[in-house]
Amino acid sequence: MSAYDSRRYTRKRRRRKSKPKRFRREMKITAFVSFCFCLFVFGLLFYKIYCINQQDGTRYKKEALAQQIYTNSVLNYQRGDIKDRNNTTLAVSVRKYNLVLEPRTLLTNEKKRAETVKKIASFFGVGEEKIQERIAKKPKSMYEHIDELKELSASKVEIFKKETKKNKDIIGIWFEETYKRNYPQKTVGASIIGFTSSENKGTYGVEEQYNSVLNGTTGREYGYFDSNMNLQRTIKEAKDGNSVVLTIDANVQKIVEEEISHFQKESVGAKKIAVMLMNPKNGEILAMASDSTFDSNEPQDLSVMYTQQQISAMSNEEKNEKLLSMWSNYCVGEAYEPGSTFKPFTIAAALDENLVSEKSSFDCHGMTKVADREIHCNNRSGHGVLDLRHSLMESCNGALMIIGTKLGRESFHAYNKLYGFGQKTGIDLPGENSGMIHEKDMLNTVELATSSFGQTQTVTMVQMLSGFSSLINGGDYFQPHVVKEIQNSNGEVIETIDPVVVKKTTSEDTSAKIRSFLKSTVEDGTASPAKVKGYSIGGKTGTAEKRQVDGTASKKNYLVSFIGCVPAENPDVAFYVIIDEPRVKDQAHSTYATEFSSRIMKRILPFLGQYATK
Repeated sequence: MSAYDSRRYTRKRRRRKSKPKRFRREMKITAFVSFCFCLFVFGLLFYKIYCINQQDGTRYKKEALAQQIYTNSVLNYQRGDIKDRNNTTLAVSVRKYNLVLEPRTLLTNEKKRAETVKKIASFFGVGEEKIQERIAKKPKSMYEHIDELKELSASKVEIFKKETKKNKDIIGIWFEETYKRNYPQKTVGASIIGFTSSENKGTYGVEEQYNSVLNGTTGREYGYFDSNMNLQRTIKEAKDGNSVVLTIDANVQKIVEEEISHFQKESVGAKKIAVMLMNPKNGEILAMASDSTFDSNEPQDLSVMYTQQQISAMSNEEKNEKLLSMWSNYCVGEAYEPGSTFKPFTIAAALDENLVSEKSSFDCHGMTKVADREIHCNNRSGHGVLDLRHSLMESCNGALMIIGTKLGRESFHAYNKLYGFGQKTGIDLPGENSGMIHEKDMLNTVELATSSFGQTQTVTMVQMLSGFSSLINGGDYFQPHVVKEIQNSNGEVIETIDPVVVKKTTSEDTSAKIRSFLKSTVEDGTASPAKVKGYSIGGKTGTAEKRQVDGTASKKNYLVSFIGCVPAENPDVAFYVIIDEPRVKDQAHSTYATEFSSRIMKRILPFLGQYATK
């Protein structure tokens, strides 16, 4: 290599070595310039945003808020009323208001927040600290409640609303409409009506049975800010529930309950006492009550039935049992052995089968040998020879056992079913019991004998009164019911509950004979204490030996009863009284039931359009 070439090569190598250093310097310069440019651009952007915010920030904020949902709350419907047959209100939903706080709005202005909280606290009697605490806890919320500011009276809210219109410093609150169930008659008809939960769900009685009718449909309220920051609301109205008109007469119901209370507190008293009245010509229930009751406004309050000392001594389990007993409707939910009030059914069946007639005679010796049993009549000495009418008038077990034998298991069982025993009546109330009758194959001689006069089978009051009504009205078995019609929220009738004839149980001729026998039983027979001066009463007494756990008769405890009708010749009212275990040493006397029945009927018949004759 020549000296020239060597020098040239050296210069190239030096140039190659120095190039990376220049490149790195150039890159650093470029990066710095780019950073400065970006910083400048971001600075311009931030400056532009600042200028926009200063000049048009409020407008953009409004536009953003206009796209946001402000509220989405439920509008409550008004549950329908429950009324008696005379339009006396038994249950009504009263309009109340819940105060709603808007923490987000209240926190926009400290002075106005303080004024608002002060006014709420002083007017409604709530501590300011509690309100401030709720606001601070949910600062972004637009829908907050405080328990003490719920279910406020409409009158009080209206006064406060007027104050808010005058005082512009009150902000961030509004009132939400709600309803509270109220029972003006308190305990009257409680077991028929029932009560409601806080969610408007019916519990027991008509409230439960007709829950879907009484309830309406909830509405919705949507709220948002428009571009001028004005609150705009969109409302889908709630639809109120329908009202229910009962067949019950509140005046009669109240009298019945008063008489039951009087019997328990100031008279003999009993383990259980119950009364039921029905129109036998259409199946309408006019009243039903027992000594178990409660205030529908305060269904958890045991003090209606028990002293504070008794309540304090109860365990939680005992309290729950007592509550369930209080709420249940004895007239439809409890089954028992009816005793001699069952005898008209056995006699009617035999008459319809042409097995007996008014001229038939029966010889009672006071005791009848049936298989390996000795079954006694209520008259242990025997009634002697009785015709059919006097067999019922004297309540002769011996005669009824003969009649039961004539019927035989096939016919007796068939008529049992025909009269509605062993099955539910279909009454429009929850909790109905079907009772228990002997299956046909189990109706042996002893069971047939005892069943013929109302022992060893169980029934309910609604079964007995419905079947009895068919015996005295010409044979039409009406489905019992407690609702007469349905009205809309404007009070217009939208449905009428027409009487339903389910079946024919007996002939007109047999029905006329039974009515005549029942009238004789009150006028000259065992039911004479049931007379009411100026009225024609027909009826039959019952004295049933109560069974022990092993199925044998207790020989000590009895359920006494009376089932009757007025006027006896063409009944407009059928009624039934049972007194379970009267608090006396010798319980086996139907007089307790007949005298009690007379006392009640004397008071209530005028309310039912039945007036005494001179």
